[in-house]
Amino acid sequence: MAYQAKSALEIQLDVLGALMLRDIRTRFGGTMWGYSIAVLWPCAHILVITAAYVVMKKPTPIGDSIVLFAVSGLSPYIILNYMSRKMMEGPLANKQLVYFPQVKFFDVVMSRAIVEICTSSLSIFMVFLIAACFGAHVIPADPYAFCESMLLALFFAIGMGFFNVFISQILVQWQMIVIVPILIIYFTSGTVIVVEAMPAIIYDYVQWNPLMHIVKVCRSAFYPGYGADADVMYALIVSGALALIGLLGIRFVVPRFLN
Repeated sequence: MAYQAKSALEIQLDVLGALMLRDIRTRFGGTMWGYSIAVLWPCAHILVITAAYVVMKKPTPIGDSIVLFAVSGLSPYIILNYMSRKMMEGPLANKQLVYFPQVKFFDVVMSRAIVEICTSSLSIFMVFLIAACFGAHVIPADPYAFCESMLLALFFAIGMGFFNVFISQILVQWQMIVIVPILIIYFTSGTVIVVEAMPAIIYDYVQWNPLMHIVKVCRSAFYPGYGADADVMYALIVSGALALIGLLGIRFVVPRFLN
């Protein structure tokens, strides 16, 4: 049987597959139990905040279910927070892999991005499953709006992830610095409160937060009539700009620092 050399695409896919398996095995202990921690940790994040609402007996700003309100607001943020940071940490923890001839720096970045997309998707599924177990009506009235919000959140997280990878390669301290903008995005996105309740002067500023518009789209799937002023195009433009800056930096600037 004649030996057939693999094409460049097949080699690239093999490298990505190997990097993804290595990432899962080294980061999560090589077992499904280890990987389940990565999937369930965001669920614990949402449950803690929801429990805080219940303990403090906070009134539900929209609707009659505090669980649904928390889940619909926090899900886009969970995707952004974990995915953008984990994408940045991947290349920093696996720089030695680029010394192998077949492995490029971008391969390390993309393998981590794919793993985080799968992890985020499973986390959101588990969040809504747990919410349903607590009696929340998690079936969206507008499934299209819900799917749109999840895709927007993934796109924003990927864009932020590429940007973080680029900046962290030229400024290692960015791993800590980035916590500040992430927290600002969190507190001004309407995840735990409705932004319409903010003073007008503050609301004018928080509209510059792309996640705020994504959260509105997500909540509109469960609360008909809410979030009609969400600017999807703005969220797409910011996400695309972050991704473009990150990718250009990874392609043209990062190699100089690696060399």
